[in-house]
Amino acid sequence: MKTYQPTASELASLSMLMIQRYEAERGKEVSRLRISRSTLKRLAIRDRLRDSIIEEWIDIMSLEHNWVTFIHDEEFLLIKSEATQSWTKIASKRCDDIIKRLRKGDSSAISDVENEIVFGSEPDDDWEVES
Repeated sequence: MKTYQPTASELASLSMLMIQRYEAERGKEVSRLRISRSTLKRLAIRDRLRDSIIEEWIDIMSLEHNWVTFIHDEEFLLIKSEATQSWTKIASKRCDDIIKRLRKGDSSAISDVENEIVFGSEPDDDWEVES
C-alpha cells in the first residue's frame, strides 16, 4: 500500500486539528505558536517539504484559517490574524528626510541610516513550544 501524502489544504486542516487539540489539552486558546519543520514534515507525510507546498500551506492558513505564518530558521511562527489588530502601526513619515534624499539620488542617505540605527538585543524566549 502506497503512503498517502496530504495536499497543502489537507496539511492546513491537519495543522488546525493539531492546534485545536493542543488548546483543548491545555484548556486555553492560543494566539501564537511555533511549529517545527520536522513536525510539519511529519504531518505532511514527507521526508522533504518543497517550497511550493509550504507557500500554499501558508496561504491557506492565512486565507481560510486566519493564521499569519512566518518562516524562521527551522520553524514556522504562527499568529492569529485578529491578535495583530492591537499592534502599533507606524508610518514612513519618520523617514521622510531620508526618502527625499534618496529620491534626489543621494545614496549616502543609506550610510546615515546605518549610522543612526541602534541594534537591539536577542528576541524574547516567551513563545510556547510544542512539537
